[in-house]
Amino acid sequence: MKLLITDSPYLSKAQWRKVFLATTIMILILYTVAMIFSLGGSDYFILNYQNDQLDKIESFLKQYKLVDVLSSGFMTLEFSIVLAFTLNKFPKWYYILSFLILPLIPHYVFGQMPDIVYSIIPFGFYLTIPIIDQLITTHKVCWKDYIMCILRLLIATVGTLVLQGMILVIKAGYFDGHNHVQTIASAFVYAVEYDIALAIILFTIRLYVYREKGDNYLWTDIHNHGGSSQTSKMQSQKSLLKNLTKTQRNKIRLLLLKVYAIQIGTLLLVMVLPFLLGKVLEFLVMYTAFCVTRYILGFKYSLHYKKEYLCATVGVVVFGILSLVVPFFYVILILAIAMGVGLAILLHLSYKYKGMYLFARVAKPDKFALLYTFFDGDLSEPHVKSICKYKLLDSEQTQLIWFYVQGEKISYLSWKFNYSQRMINYKLDEAIAKLIK
Repeated sequence: MKLLITDSPYLSKAQWRKVFLATTIMILILYTVAMIFSLGGSDYFILNYQNDQLDKIESFLKQYKLVDVLSSGFMTLEFSIVLAFTLNKFPKWYYILSFLILPLIPHYVFGQMPDIVYSIIPFGFYLTIPIIDQLITTHKVCWKDYIMCILRLLIATVGTLVLQGMILVIKAGYFDGHNHVQTIASAFVYAVEYDIALAIILFTIRLYVYREKGDNYLWTDIHNHGGSSQTSKMQSQKSLLKNLTKTQRNKIRLLLLKVYAIQIGTLLLVMVLPFLLGKVLEFLVMYTAFCVTRYILGFKYSLHYKKEYLCATVGVVVFGILSLVVPFFYVILILAIAMGVGLAILLHLSYKYKGMYLFARVAKPDKFALLYTFFDGDLSEPHVKSICKYKLLDSEQTQLIWFYVQGEKISYLSWKFNYSQRMINYKLDEAIAKLIK
């Protein structure tokens, strides 16, 4: 794969911060809404303990004796997430391995221990590992740094308690979990949703608490990454409309109406399969996360198609497949958001890279979309030809690129340059490869 923009990373740190903040906000909003519904008597989010799918999961876990392994795995995953936040870095592998192995010793020596013991053990690790880590790395203990670790541990602890309470309400319908009997499969569902949400929220806090100097605003740089100021756009559009005739203004309004109608129609078409599957809410959550992330990363810095029907077709296929997966093990909210955000990031990366398998071999993006994103949407003659000159394209290649981005068909280019259509396609691919290498 070759970068289209060689001096740009996958996603900048500022973009990562905005994406994670938006994801956290969406999670908290949806959790709040789901809690209200569950407390109000709705059973939409309540976990169905007699569900066939859950029964199959539980039978599988019991059959292969994976219950204890799975429980230890989720406890270790939670420990790793909280410890990473406490240390403000990814923990050493032997810290994680020690947590996985050492608690098993009293279990096999003394037998089954009270639940309170298994709740206290992690805090023993949380309180001692920061000291051990300092001794290993600097051979001394800085108590100021240790106090900061404890403060971060308190923040993480509050976050874990709040999340556990919210998920319990959403899945069970009430706050008190002492008399709440969980099956093995339902415990698995709780753990999956909880660990994913905890990782996202704590990582978001870390990104903003330890942001770089000069990056003190939450929503700066959106203009620099494609999501330009809507106010300035509206002002420029209004000033432009004032200088046009009434007929021209009406034509622009009709064009905008057409664009909105196509977008709404495409959305309704993409919703057909989720509607038939009975997963409209899951689709809407996923689609909202997708649109929010694309706005943050910049709509023009993403894969686009020249024809609306191609966008609609790809959208129906992609969102239809994703809708089949959500909800998976009843982890409705987290997976829907994660898939929407992930799809938007993937489309953003497809803008920067050529040859990505998913889009080059499956979706087959057209050359116009590639050139449109490469020229940042500016298809004016001076801009296109100056870039071609800078990239050392010869006069024929420059003319070929220029005519193509103006919407001329391959048949016309074949006649104009006196080549076969197959040869025109080859020369156009050659020119594009030279342009974006």
